[in-house]
Amino acid sequence: MDKKDQEIIERSETIAIDYLKETYDLDVTITRRQMQPKMAMSRVSIYGYITGNEDQTFIISINYETGLKEMFAYSPEFKKALLVKGYNL
Repeated sequence: MDKKDQEIIERSETIAIDYLKETYDLDVTITRRQMQPKMAMSRVSIYGYITGNEDQTFIISINYETGLKEMFAYSPEFKKALLVKGYNL
């Protein structure tokens, strides 16, 4: 992986972490980062879980050209944690 791709991945990870903190007041642990093929899409997928709760997993995809969240999926346990905090999903 070249330096530019590494910077894109790191910037996307920061955007994902900030989104989850600002939107749901969550501290998360990142377990994997994957850049999708550039010819198909401009997206980095970030995988992780709510810190301290490894069963509360998520995947969030960030468009590295726009800096916006494109997709957000989560486990049933993650959903329950957000519902307990008062979020309607």
